[in-house]
Amino acid sequence: MLHRRHLLHATAAGLATALLGCESGTTVDGPTVATASESTPATRATPASALLEEVAPDRSSELTVINASFETLTGDDQLFAFGLVGPDNTPVTGAEVSVWTGSPEGGQVRGPVRASFREVPNQPLGLYVVTLELPEPGTIPMAAVTTDGAGGETVLRVADPETAIVLPPGAPAPVVATPTPDDLLGFERLCTLDPPCGMHEVSLDEALQAGEPVMLTIATPGFCETAICGPTVEVVEGIWASRPADSPIRWVHVEVFSDAGATVADPVTAWQLQSEPWIFGVGSDGQITGRLDGPLTILEDEIAALADQVA
Repeated sequence: MLHRRHLLHATAAGLATALLGCESGTTVDGPTVATASESTPATRATPASALLEEVAPDRSSELTVINASFETLTGDDQLFAFGLVGPDNTPVTGAEVSVWTGSPEGGQVRGPVRASFREVPNQPLGLYVVTLELPEPGTIPMAAVTTDGAGGETVLRVADPETAIVLPPGAPAPVVATPTPDDLLGFERLCTLDPPCGMHEVSLDEALQAGEPVMLTIATPGFCETAICGPTVEVVEGIWASRPADSPIRWVHVEVFSDAGATVADPVTAWQLQSEPWIFGVGSDGQITGRLDGPLTILEDEIAALADQVA
């Protein structure tokens, strides 16, 4: 089952609803494209959980925490990005936000940790980015509170690398062919970005078999139905273009669908993805060095840092 991610696509009315997912799932050829909210444990917590009551019992107003990440891994320095929407359905941008996390059984509370705000070009919401300590897997509550006392919460799907749904760092990268201008491999379009990106010079399998480090982007600008997949490919291509010409990294983009949004492409199936967009870094040894999903895939600093790990 492939879940389309729906973040940063909104109008002034219905902002939170638009950010959370499709209005309904669509049955396609094989997998089902479902709502983003179906693949994320929660995006709005009502009524308030024990965590939010503990860290902000006298909060001035309720916030909706927009969570569009499919899966976060356990570890001491795990990146998480989220949006905030106020009770009047308007974006909360540029605020000073502190974050707390709980545990699956309601045990130790960790925090506060300060989240940094990142503006997203041509989008109203922006993103808050925080580095979390996540020592145990499960459904982890997270509370976000602004300095003026507004608070909201979500839950994170946290997995051990050994049991993660999506391939984690340290796993061997699946060796699969991806389309190039010389061989479309049955894809109707090489790239749905307009104009097409240039990250199709080499097939993924050829790069991996040659022992070359790879930055792999799996996203569909034309059929994502939101603003995030287009920016993902554009942002990644911009970072690729800024790198020295003699950089050893091969930058590969592959579309999610092999046709007009109905048939999930073979590389997506080979990489066992259930959501998009994703970015993976793969070292010269063929091992995955890191991964970014959902809103993290439009953050230049995080993408560049992953590329630095790969090089």
